[in-house]
Amino acid sequence: MLTLIALGLLGGMALLGGVLAVLLRDPVYAVLSLVKTMVGLAAVYFILGAEYIGAIQIIVYAGAILVTFLFVVMLVNLMPEDIPPLPRGPKLYGALGVAILWMLTLTISLRAVLDLPDPEESHAMPTNQYLFGTLPPIGKVLFSAYAFPFELLSITLVIGMIGASVLVQKRVEV
Repeated sequence: MLTLIALGLLGGMALLGGVLAVLLRDPVYAVLSLVKTMVGLAAVYFILGAEYIGAIQIIVYAGAILVTFLFVVMLVNLMPEDIPPLPRGPKLYGALGVAILWMLTLTISLRAVLDLPDPEESHAMPTNQYLFGTLPPIGKVLFSAYAFPFELLSITLVIGMIGASVLVQKRVEV
């Protein structure tokens, strides 16, 4: 029962951080709210027994990527008048509708997660049967079945970094 309460509180913290990241007008506070979301998700992973995924969530996402976002936001130096107003009307409701539809699709698609064993039971099982969220099964699957998508993701990230650097560069008028 205590685990369920902790999961609810941490999930609520992650949800609140995500909502604040979207609603806050100051980019620095929005990025810090996103850090709150990532830490809340990492704590949920730790409670569910996926220690490796939780550590990666903190190290990679909250530690490296969002700190980089924070530096980029601070370097761009946006003024309040540079930030466009939030969309209203059909644009806002359309985006909310798509988000709710995507959430429902994911909820229906991921129902198999309910069939996973309890984290307390998984620690009692022999190590070769069930190692949910630990390094050996993740590494085996990542570098065998998902090797090609993993490499595509790294190429996508490099293209994103190049695109971000091109967008940030000052234009020299001739």
